[in-house]
Amino acid sequence: MGAALHLAEVHQAPPGPKRKRKGGGGSGDGYDKFVARIYRDPRMTPEARELILLLAWLVARDPDRFDMFGEPKGQVWTRAAAILGEYPTWGRKGSRLSDLIDADRPRYEPDKHAAVWQQRLCSAPMIRRAGECGQHAVSNALRVDLETGWRTPVWYCNRHRDFGRAAEAAFRSAPDVEPIPNTGGLMPSYLSTEHGDDGWIKIYRRASDWKCSRWEPPVKYGLRADKWPRPGEEQPTETVEPFRLRLAALDGELLGGGE
Repeated sequence: MGAALHLAEVHQAPPGPKRKRKGGGGSGDGYDKFVARIYRDPRMTPEARELILLLAWLVARDPDRFDMFGEPKGQVWTRAAAILGEYPTWGRKGSRLSDLIDADRPRYEPDKHAAVWQQRLCSAPMIRRAGECGQHAVSNALRVDLETGWRTPVWYCNRHRDFGRAAEAAFRSAPDVEPIPNTGGLMPSYLSTEHGDDGWIKIYRRASDWKCSRWEPPVKYGLRADKWPRPGEEQPTETVEPFRLRLAALDGELLGGGE
């Protein structure tokens, strides 16, 4: 996977004025604010934080990002794969870089830690009394929210298997609604490529193919977690575009101070 990602199409800046470089960067390039935003972001998972901070460091701070003539080496993905390393698996070596990218692929994942998934109580309505059955469930069907496309379980016990079969039939006949993504999409929220979403789709798809996770990009809502609706949450009121780093394939610089 590492070798495939070396060829990712990312932004190449036009050559700028020659200057002596020592590997560091100044606070004026926005890097410090960029890192602070990552640590403040409540959506960050450990995997996304590790990956985005590494890519940002490689672009803006890696002392080895320039050659002996002071020119960018343009080896961000190669360096990332080497630093993160590999591990033995059945039949081939695993790539931590592909693991981290695949974990950030934009998608919808049911929240299996939510109470509705954990309670496992039969929800069949009772006839002789008000309320639901409440007995321990043996299985579940699924219900889809036609507004969000999100799925929740419909639990049923042995006594109410007919109720469960009816719920399964209702789910199968429900309209096909694209779910609002709620997982991943953080790399495109902090980093950008020359080819926009097409560049990210190529990167995510290569990682997904390597991991066999069968990913398809969201069509309606896009790849950036910053742009997704958040059902049940207060929508952010900030309208200013946040600082973002541009990855560069042949130019390891932080470009333009943000976008």
